[in-house]
Amino acid sequence: MTFTRSVDAYEFFNRAKTGEKCSQDEWDLMRIPMKAMELKQKYKLDFKKEFVPTDAAMTANLFKAGFDMLLEAGVFVTDTQRIVKYTADEIWDAINNPQTEFQLGWGRDAVTVRRREVGDKRGPIIQGGPTGAPVAEKNFIDVHLSYALEKEVDTIVNGVLATIRGYPASPKTPYEILAAKTEGRLIKQATALAGRPGMGI
Repeated sequence: MTFTRSVDAYEFFNRAKTGEKCSQDEWDLMRIPMKAMELKQKYKLDFKKEFVPTDAAMTANLFKAGFDMLLEAGVFVTDTQRIVKYTADEIWDAINNPQTEFQLGWGRDAVTVRRREVGDKRGPIIQGGPTGAPVAEKNFIDVHLSYALEKEVDTIVNGVLATIRGYPASPKTPYEILAAKTEGRLIKQATALAGRPGMGI
């Protein structure tokens, strides 16, 4: 029996520095579209008018195509302009050994996210929020408060400050750090105002 070591963040970092070089345009305009077309033909993927396929054979082929896409194309890392590749054993290890559950938030506002199977009768966790969209400083608390007040929403997926102190929150500047810290503080303030101080973010 052979043991396959899981790929952790450190191994991913190493591969992101040594993987095959590739430009963003080549990845976006050539490699991924061509591989997708190849796999679509190979596995005869045609959803017709069904947005989410429910046919067992079609979903099985869709899984195979997704597996092959990751195995053959890999993952493009924009920071290093390199491709991280995985072996089939490494992919199967990740599929077969997922984290079964984890908690988001704390106290009475905490929710447990559990692994769900196909056809699972349990409802999913509902995450609400502007999800990475830029939000004006003057509206930031109110926007997040509006989500926290909805009882169906379990956790917040926050937006980002469009500006901080009137300046762009540009990457790799002190304003980016200030914006990130301020976002956390304001979102916690919004959840507290909604009476849900332990709500997960």
